[in-house]
This record gives sequence, C-alpha cells and structure tokens, in this order.
Amino acid sequence: METKGHDQVFFVNFGMVMAVLFGIFFVCIIAARWLDRGDEHDEPGAKARLEARIAPVGQVVTDPSVLVKMAAQTQTSRPAMTGEQVYSKVCTGCHAAGVLGAPKVGDKAAWSERLKAQDGVDGLLKKAESGLNAMPPRGGDASLSDDELKGAIEYMLKQTGL
Repeated sequence: METKGHDQVFFVNFGMVMAVLFGIFFVCIIAARWLDRGDEHDEPGAKARLEARIAPVGQVVTDPSVLVKMAAQTQTSRPAMTGEQVYSKVCTGCHAAGVLGAPKVGDKAAWSERLKAQDGVDGLLKKAESGLNAMPPRGGDASLSDDELKGAIEYMLKQTGL
C-alpha cells in the first residue's frame, strides 16, 4: 500500500514538472514570435546581400575534356606563342630531365620510337592533347592551342635532330 502512495506522489510531481516545462516552451515560442516581427521591417537590399553571401563560390569539374573547354572559353586573348616559348614555359620541366619517362630533348632513340608508335607528329599532337602516362592534357596548360602544341613538338624534334 505504501508504494501506491509513492506512485501517486511521483505522478503528481512529474505532472507539475511537465506543466512547468510546457509553460516555458510556450513562453519561448511567444517571445520568439514577438522578437521576429517578419520581413515588413527589413532594410532594403538585405535579402540581395544575403543571397550574395550564400551564393556558391565555384564549381567542381573533374572531367579533363570539360576543363579544357572551360579554359578555352575563359582564356583572355594573347598572342600565339612559338614552339620554343611553349617548350620553355610548359615542356622543359619534364622533357629536359626525362621526368617520369618523358623523352628527353636530344634523345633520338626515344623520340624516334615515339614518332613511329604514334604515326608521326600528328599522332604525337593527339597524345599531347589528351595526355600520355603522367603527362596531363596539353602538358598541364589548357590555354595552349593546337598550333602552339604542334610547334612545341616540332621544336623538341628539331632540337633532337629529327
């Protein structure tokens, strides 16, 4: 019989605690409604500034062919570079030292083998456009035109003696 009295006391106390918590809950809701009076008092342009702050900063593109197209679209016009300029700017880092299997400028055997395997300069140009082994497409400079790439290939072949 004593447990029945204890249970009744517990339920009464629990009910009072819940009533107080619900009261606090409703007071918080009313206070929040009162503090946030809606959009009628917003200053002009606040929404536009908010949209500008939360706008995406950029986009992620992982497809190399799309990257080449995007770079070509955003490229500022510049005078075309010669084969020697392209070689100095882009190609020399790997082809001067033979990094990661890149044929060194001056290595006739390696360049002759590549020329035969790719069916000449046009085949080498196609591989340079799409990338080969560790070489990224267009040697890593998507702004290079086909003529500039071809000029660089012909320059390296000329320096090799082919």
